[in-house]
Amino acid sequence: MVVAVIALLLALAVPGLSGLRSRAGSIRELSALRGLTTAWTQYATDQRGWLLPAVYGMPPLSPLPAFYEDGQPIPETVFGNQRAVVARWPHRISRYLDHQQQPLAVSTEAWQVESCSEGDLMKRLYFASLYPAFGMNGMWVGGDQERYGFMPESIGGKPNPFRNLHASRLTSIRHPERLVVFASSRTNQDACATGSVREGYFRLESPQWLGPQWAGTYDPLLATSCGNVSARWNGQASVANANGSVELVPMHELRDMRRWADQADAREWRFKPN
Repeated sequence: MVVAVIALLLALAVPGLSGLRSRAGSIRELSALRGLTTAWTQYATDQRGWLLPAVYGMPPLSPLPAFYEDGQPIPETVFGNQRAVVARWPHRISRYLDHQQQPLAVSTEAWQVESCSEGDLMKRLYFASLYPAFGMNGMWVGGDQERYGFMPESIGGKPNPFRNLHASRLTSIRHPERLVVFASSRTNQDACATGSVREGYFRLESPQWLGPQWAGTYDPLLATSCGNVSARWNGQASVANANGSVELVPMHELRDMRRWADQADAREWRFKPN
């Protein structure tokens, strides 16, 4: 009888404790996300309104300054491709976070970065640029060189239909209250061969582009099913908007393209090049 009562009490208590841990984790992540968004705004202020590019500096573009914890430039001896490490946004926003990694590696992402790094600073710099807790909506906000950003004005003497695809200045955003800049992220890309879905990735993909990019349902084992967005808080993702607000958003709401592209005027909006 005593054992049965104890088992019943445990059965009642464990879900409650799990819920409390989840709530505490989401609150901690939203706090970190608020700090990241403040840094993002400070970057734009210092750059006279120009927004932080998500990926910028791979050939033929010249790299932008990027730093690590002690304020030193990312060295040539960094693990992997030095230009790629510098091109990704995490180390370029680092000085606006006082070179602290807490806002970029909140929970399991910190362990994953350290596990992949094996105590090697050069590896840690590489994996920190690849696996931050939050991905950036760079294709539509700030620009992503690998997602049609920063292309020439014309191609073969004709206007480039992909020119100025993204919002590039803070003052040009018409709907900052709903435009996603950062969100909790995940990936199946496995740069250190741990063979698992990992929480944290630097890039997000929108639900639509020239056609659908998200699957019909969220697959917990396939990051690309919903554009690398992680619904790790009971089916919700932590999101930072362009106006500085942070919130937990259900995945069905994030399927609305008006949350991703400032020019979108409908939930199923798709880009149509001229």
